[in-house]
Amino acid sequence: METSEQVKQIKRSFRLYMNGVTSTSMRQKGLDYKINWGVSQMDLRHMAEQYGKDKALAAALWQENIRECKILATLIMPAADFTASEAMEWAATLSTVEMAETAVFNLFQHMTEAEQFSLMLLANEDKLVRICAYNLVCRLLKRNNECTPQLYAALFKKAAIDLKSADRQLLHPLVKCLDYVSSTDTEQAKEATQLLKEAGFGAF
Repeated sequence: METSEQVKQIKRSFRLYMNGVTSTSMRQKGLDYKINWGVSQMDLRHMAEQYGKDKALAAALWQENIRECKILATLIMPAADFTASEAMEWAATLSTVEMAETAVFNLFQHMTEAEQFSLMLLANEDKLVRICAYNLVCRLLKRNNECTPQLYAALFKKAAIDLKSADRQLLHPLVKCLDYVSSTDTEQAKEATQLLKEAGFGAF
């Protein structure tokens, strides 16, 4: 079956799982997608298993401005074949915090070039991209226990700026990330603790 036909088939199947109450609740909370069927993450994982890893299909699904298509894309994209530059193209089109968090958890943290990608995200000025960055660095730290000095330096440099923000959507993943670093047995723990203290986040 051609990729375009697979996408059509997938979009039709969402009707079987749609949840109007969930969809309405998401809209009220500001999760604004062109189309949102309210399908649960668990149901989407079951759907993804039917298709396996398929780079072409994942790329096509990501192009759709439909919540469920984008989440499926993060589950179907083979992480080992997904480059930092390709991931950056996806990150540039993020439209919600939910999708930034989902992409990190399902896909970005498993990429071969995850650290390189993190540096690219941290250098970006878009808020959702940086939310993605802080979530990703935190996931990498939890998976690997530590990161390269270059990534730590980039994290602290950007954090020093963003900690002055009043935007809680941005502050939440940032403070969570620094809080994790401060709890580790690394040289960077003291610096993370100092940043949080200076910004007034003694405990989070």
